[in-house]
Amino acid sequence: MKRIKFIMPVALFLTVFLINSCALKPMQSSRKYIQLDNVDISDLGNGKVLFHNSGYYCPVATCGWATKMNIVANNINLGQINYGEFFIVDLALGDYEIQTIYKDVFKFKPKHKVKIDSDTKVISVSVNSFSKKLKVTNVLPNDINSLNQLSN
Repeated sequence: MKRIKFIMPVALFLTVFLINSCALKPMQSSRKYIQLDNVDISDLGNGKVLFHNSGYYCPVATCGWATKMNIVANNINLGQINYGEFFIVDLALGDYEIQTIYKDVFKFKPKHKVKIDSDTKVISVSVNSFSKKLKVTNVLPNDINSLNQLSN
């Protein structure tokens, strides 16, 4: 009986810890998102960049909580993006160090070097088993019409 009294609070604590440890606090963007009714690749470039989180398999069990990430470019908060979302932001041309901040029990902050020039139009952020990837694709995702455009 004494053992059960000890095990139950420990089990409850570990359960709550594991559930909350993967929660990522939302980050507000310090830049205004650009709203477009119909996104076309010709509307992008010259610093107007579309970030999207889509185009990969997202299991139902983890989709939504394991796919959230905060994006910071040269210490400028660009906000939080989840699977199935995109935003368009105006960035000055130049070299950027972009962080994709995410939690998977521990908090990770990988950094990616990206050059924003007149031809940079689309940046894809995605998840694999061990990390979040960031890649300049300059191609709109095939499912752009079904993605949720973020606004602030």
